[in-house]
Amino acid sequence: MVTMEKFCFVVPLKWGMLIIAIIDTILSILGLVFLYLEVKKWNCDLKMHFIFVAFHLVGGCINLVLSIWDKMVEHAYTYLITGTFRIGAILSFAIFAFINGWLLVGIIDTIIVILGIFFWICVYFWYSKLKNE
Repeated sequence: MVTMEKFCFVVPLKWGMLIIAIIDTILSILGLVFLYLEVKKWNCDLKMHFIFVAFHLVGGCINLVLSIWDKMVEHAYTYLITGTFRIGAILSFAIFAFINGWLLVGIIDTIIVILGIFFWICVYFWYSKLKNE
């Protein structure tokens, strides 16, 4: 079985989870800012996007930080669940942004999806490590 011992081949996996939570939070807020600047109004689609991001930040990133200190598998598991929904939601919204000509929003959302998949894989290995302890 393949395992990951270090985040980005340098940082121990435990502290990599803290880095993921911080970067994920920054990227999510940055994506919302660019989206707001592009559209300047809130319609139903944007509210759903905001709800997905807020749900992931509260349910996923905070629980990921908690999993570092209390070593509970459930905290890492919530990140995996919310991260899966978030990747799907942002991917669909990136497609929506490219179709409507919002190039900057589409590029930012594509970067968030690519990093989100990498982060999800790293958190899965953290989840596996906690589960085996």
